[in-house]
Amino acid sequence: MSRFNERFFTRLDAAAERTGVPAVARGQARRRHLRWVPIVALAVASAGMIIGLVRVERVNAGYALIMLGFAIAVLLPIFGPLKPWGSAERVDEFDRALRARAMLAGFAAVSMAAFAGIWLVVGLGIIGDWPRLAILDQLRSLGFYLITLHSAVPTLHASWATRPVAEDDEIGEVCS
Repeated sequence: MSRFNERFFTRLDAAAERTGVPAVARGQARRRHLRWVPIVALAVASAGMIIGLVRVERVNAGYALIMLGFAIAVLLPIFGPLKPWGSAERVDEFDRALRARAMLAGFAAVSMAAFAGIWLVVGLGIIGDWPRLAILDQLRSLGFYLITLHSAVPTLHASWATRPVAEDDEIGEVCS
């Protein structure tokens, strides 16, 4: 193989390593503190839920926004600071406690939103005299909104509850 091809393939390998996908495949994902991405996902999904509830004829536009927030939120547990259950990553007491607190915050948010959302949809359906399909559309939107909350809130809680630790190589550069 020529030297050009070796350099080219080496650069391609280096570019692929920077994406983080090979590390995820090896089970060595770099955990990041995603502080603003969950807020964006929740804001987009909340805006979609509000649009669907305020303007019943725009429920599909609100559902599209909820799905956009859902698509962002589903990726958060993969790259966020919480280590998943049953993974090959080393988990210590701090990681377990952080995961437990974050999941409890997420379950509390989902429970409160489910309770308030169901009663809000039922109440607005009665007051607004919505047809049955409109109520079903609202409940579909509420379901995906709750899944978005379930994915985004634990990452958001864990990201804001802890401070990011500098990488090992950055520490070595600072100390020397």
